[in-house]
Amino acid sequence: MELDVLKQKNIDLLNRQRVTCFVHFDSATPSRMDITKALAKKISAKEDTVVVRHIYQRFGENKAKVIAHVYDDTTMMQSVEPAHLLKKHGVQSVKEEKEEKKEETHG
Repeated sequence: MELDVLKQKNIDLLNRQRVTCFVHFDSATPSRMDITKALAKKISAKEDTVVVRHIYQRFGENKAKVIAHVYDDTTMMQSVEPAHLLKKHGVQSVKEEKEEKKEETHG
């Protein structure tokens, strides 16, 4: 799998970068986790602060366009990103953590 970064745009208000890249692969489309690891390695970021937002597969081609957000810290990532995306990456959102704490104290 080869990764080519096209654009990196800083969004200072949300403490993140929006990264657009192309992923070239041989067989099946790589998973979100594989793309996350490769992107983090490519741009020298922590894997737990990278969220792959979209994977646009090119029909009939062995490449896909990927849009990802790279955060400065995990707290901002958990408060901004939707819960379903964080769940796909194996991270709990701030709301889910608060609900679990309430259940533990009440139950």
